[in-house]
Amino acid sequence: MLAVACAKALPVEGVDASAPGDAGGTDAPMVIDGAGCPQFDLETDPAHCGACTHACDAGDLCSSGQCKPECDTALTKCTGGDGGALCVDTKTDTSHCGSCTNVCTTADAGSMAQGTNNPDAGVPFDGGYDGGIGWTLGTADCDASTCGVACPTGFTECSDDICYDLQNHHDHCGTCTTACTSTQWCDKGNCCNQGTEYCGGSCIDVLSDKNNCGACGNVCPSQTPVCSGGTCKSAVTYSQSFTVNVTPTTQCTAWTAFQASLTGTYSSITISGTNDTTGRTCTGTGANTLCQALHNSGTVSNLSCGGYMWNVDSCGGVELTADGMACYCTDPGYNVRPCIGNYNWGGVNTASCTPPSQTITVTCQ
Repeated sequence: MLAVACAKALPVEGVDASAPGDAGGTDAPMVIDGAGCPQFDLETDPAHCGACTHACDAGDLCSSGQCKPECDTALTKCTGGDGGALCVDTKTDTSHCGSCTNVCTTADAGSMAQGTNNPDAGVPFDGGYDGGIGWTLGTADCDASTCGVACPTGFTECSDDICYDLQNHHDHCGTCTTACTSTQWCDKGNCCNQGTEYCGGSCIDVLSDKNNCGACGNVCPSQTPVCSGGTCKSAVTYSQSFTVNVTPTTQCTAWTAFQASLTGTYSSITISGTNDTTGRTCTGTGANTLCQALHNSGTVSNLSCGGYMWNVDSCGGVELTADGMACYCTDPGYNVRPCIGNYNWGGVNTASCTPPSQTITVTCQ
């Protein structure tokens, strides 16, 4: 005779296997299951205790998913919204935090605009630090019977119960209590002047720093050693053709643009032209002094460099000379003053007042 194996009946979800047909009762072992009815708290709801369809008998409570006459020791009996009683953990329950009547809520942000509150740093290589949401209200939280805020990853709760991105918020930069000044922005949790980024322990102008050109740690190679506008370049050059007895116009515009582009740090400056293609060169710190003075429309008087006396001065606009004179008609001269507004625009190895037609080149590198 063949033996027949009988299959053991398994309890169906939501049905009390020990008391078929009984909708309540304290003797029903419950398996907590919130997958089918997430709108109910199966741990505490007497109408859905331990399972979606399991209700406790009248007068009983639902404690830890079990129908009981009283709450478990660690829980507190509170009146529910429908007048019934609930067993809650006042240490963690956001609707009964610390007491039955204390409901945790998120903070009121008032009129605070969404964003980082950073001024526009004007840095195209900032990795998005002047964008982003900057802050969020988070979600209400109850911890150790005290209401607070649960913040998403990357955000920190501050004393106003709002979650801030401390890497990227002007008024909460690095710490909750650190506010940057009106001329600064928050970059990687540090207050930096607008137009700079925090690289390797200090705020760096990534538009001009050859060791952090366009991005932190991007070092300009030897073949393109100059950082200008966040790009590694071989040099920043001004080269224009001038015509005898003609007042420069486009040459002046190009000179102004050349000055503005001198945003880097330089180790060499050369003034050359058609009549001296080698020209005169200053190297070292003096070169950077001259290039920076050109950029800032500043003044440098009688700087001895490379065997010549250099000047940057105002002579109908910014003038550069390498012949020991400022705003003077030297012959032969080594100077350029394209914005003077007359025929005396300078010259290289020629007269510098009413000079012959030629090309003049100035290079900072």
